[in-house]
Amino acid sequence: MFEKLYSIKLPMDAARQSLYIRGDLLDIKDDSVNLKKNQTIDFATYFNLFSAQKWQTYTSISDVRIQLHIQGNYKITVYEVSQQQKRELYSETGHDDYQKDISLQSCQTNFITFAITALEDGVQFFKGAYYGQFEDAHDTNIGIIICTFKREDYVKRNLKILQELMKENPHFHVMVIDNGRTLPETRNEQLQVIHNRNYGGSGGFTRGLMEQVNQGTNNYVLMMDDDILIETSSLERVYALCRHIKGQYAQQMIAGSMMSMDEPTIQYENTAYWGKVRLHSLGQGFDLTTAEDLIRNDQLPMMKNKYAAWWFCCIPVTVVKKIGYPLPNFIKGDDMEYGIRNHQDIITMNGIGVWHEAFAKKMSPVVNYYSDRNMLILNEFADGCGHGTVFFSMIARLGRRILRGDTVGIRIFELAVHDYMSGYEGITSIGADDKMEQVKAYKGRKNISASVFFTTIQILKIFLNYRTLHERYIQFRNNQLQSQNFWKEYLKLNK
Repeated sequence: MFEKLYSIKLPMDAARQSLYIRGDLLDIKDDSVNLKKNQTIDFATYFNLFSAQKWQTYTSISDVRIQLHIQGNYKITVYEVSQQQKRELYSETGHDDYQKDISLQSCQTNFITFAITALEDGVQFFKGAYYGQFEDAHDTNIGIIICTFKREDYVKRNLKILQELMKENPHFHVMVIDNGRTLPETRNEQLQVIHNRNYGGSGGFTRGLMEQVNQGTNNYVLMMDDDILIETSSLERVYALCRHIKGQYAQQMIAGSMMSMDEPTIQYENTAYWGKVRLHSLGQGFDLTTAEDLIRNDQLPMMKNKYAAWWFCCIPVTVVKKIGYPLPNFIKGDDMEYGIRNHQDIITMNGIGVWHEAFAKKMSPVVNYYSDRNMLILNEFADGCGHGTVFFSMIARLGRRILRGDTVGIRIFELAVHDYMSGYEGITSIGADDKMEQVKAYKGRKNISASVFFTTIQILKIFLNYRTLHERYIQFRNNQLQSQNFWKEYLKLNK
């Protein structure tokens, strides 16, 4: 029996058109594309191609079906695309709606895609979908967790999109963790809005994970930022993958790539890895309108310390039960460590992605504090890191600020190093909301030379006492994060 994989969609706006369809002088309406005689619409695009190699790798798919809603007389040409060539599989004429099954038994290509050419004026393309036939399937429900803090407009926009999706896809359930407590609390079968203390993304997403585990409704959780722009066919792909995933990949996370709001066809990141001193984004700068970059995006390397960011990351609940709960970082680095902790590769696929504001717009001294502190902490948990990488990272970060004459950055870095040296026992000795207020109010030493001097002294102390500090961090994760007890106490859920 064939099951729907995902929809073939029309562009949501002109800026994103080339991620959906291509063609010259296309007459695009709200719900259709009108073609003149001999005009062609091409679907070899990020959101509308079929990633044959990926589906064959991760699932037991045997056949794919192309189903299209069209009016008029047309010619359809189906291609397979690989690094070596673009080869025509077949071409045939059709009238009105179209359906064709393609066997994948001998398919060894990256993509299967198609183009439609009008044989008369007034041909209309409305919509379509890919379907797959599989050897097996698993009952699957996905809980989408959105963490937010006083960004009601973003949340309401995305809830409107998700509620339309859930009308046709009851296996999705949405849980909004409202750290700002400004949205009305809601609890129904498919939507929950839960008030939470403002303990940042770490506290919000962890609250969501605990709720999902305790409720037992869903066997996957999908972490999602509140301020992204969603393409629902990405969610359809994720559901189909989870439903048909092969056993050897069942513990892997599924990552959504990030595209820029400012340059919506350019990829910012498609997973990343921690390179001992700094992170390295994979797929950065790829132009997702070109076949070359789409193929490169399909072949990202396996890397040590790889992770998926929580702007869009699907995690099996069995993984949460196995590896425990995230670090209490407030913001920055919790998703990195959590992905690294799983010690698995990350599943990616063209067509699973979201748009997000560039992070450079969000930088501030407060954000830099959390970034510096938590990147140092990450070295305690990443494979291949140790006292040398921590020492080098601290010296490099301090040196960069000195060379730039960044006095604010030097002062805030002194605080970050001090708190890193205190371990999670010190960091969590007060509430994360109170800690953030301390960081916001922090001015540091008036004498910048004194700040550099005392930061350097702290760095030397950390280097000399690294083993003790390292053991404290490892013991904290092992002893405090395997169960929900620490987080319940930290979030004051028992009161």
